[in-house]
Amino acid sequence: MPFTDRARIHVEGGHGGGGCLSFRREKYIPRGGPDGGNGGRGGRVYVVADEQEKDLTRFRHAVHHRAQAGGAGEGRVKRGRAGDDLEIAVPPGTRVLRDDEVIAELDHAGDRVQVARGGEGGVGNRAFRSSTHQAPRETVPGMPGEEAWVTLELRLAVDVALVGLPNSGKSAVLVALTGAGATVAAWPHSTREPALGPLEDDEGHLFTVIDLPGLAADGTPRDDDHLVQCERARVILHCVDASDEEPAEARIARAREGFGPFTHEGAAEWVVATHADPADRPAWADFAVDSVAGEGVAALREALVRALGAAPAAA
Repeated sequence: MPFTDRARIHVEGGHGGGGCLSFRREKYIPRGGPDGGNGGRGGRVYVVADEQEKDLTRFRHAVHHRAQAGGAGEGRVKRGRAGDDLEIAVPPGTRVLRDDEVIAELDHAGDRVQVARGGEGGVGNRAFRSSTHQAPRETVPGMPGEEAWVTLELRLAVDVALVGLPNSGKSAVLVALTGAGATVAAWPHSTREPALGPLEDDEGHLFTVIDLPGLAADGTPRDDDHLVQCERARVILHCVDASDEEPAEARIARAREGFGPFTHEGAAEWVVATHADPADRPAWADFAVDSVAGEGVAALREALVRALGAAPAAA
């Protein structure tokens, strides 16, 4: 299944249970009077961060989510049971929006937010008894639960994001840096889905590197580029093919227009010349690597772990 970082779902709280119409009927107790109980409330709907979830793919088809209805009231003034609450599991890092407004950032496992209230339970006829109304037959039905359309947006907690135009060598850099099993090919757009890899420093601290599908050749974002995953990255590795005949400055400017709006203000951008000799690093590049030969990779890795160890994680 394709990686999914945005989904729109419909949520509905459980319907409240109806009030009961009942009169006490026991031997030797004439005119026992009304004893209908109230209905139970409907279940509520919560969105909960669960570290077992990796992305939002399952919501491509699981669109509608409804909590359990409350139980109806019963005789002998028995209240109906409350409906069970519904918990919708999402990955940590999920942003929850309603009416295009952010209502919660579920950054850590266990974070939760209520997105739909359950309906109130109805009222049984016992509640309508009075000195002048001894045998009420009135009841109140349960209320419907709250309904809403909710948008889920996943922002992975990544430390380094690899971006660039098609055939810029991003996947090869990811493999060389982390050993991840990314697809490396000579044709453009070989990266169809984001690929993740671990970067470890000498003290055993792990950092996450993500390779994002390339921009279009003109630098504009594609529908499946997942550039929103740049939002929390502390370092942007902007890969530029040094062997391309087009001036690098023009390609760099095009790509920056595409990915720039998705990066946060404190992120560092390093331009990495790929398919290049580190000993002859171009003036426009901060680093030069030959991923196939493994040259320049160690220096880039060392600079990354040093920068990541010193900089705080993005919020």
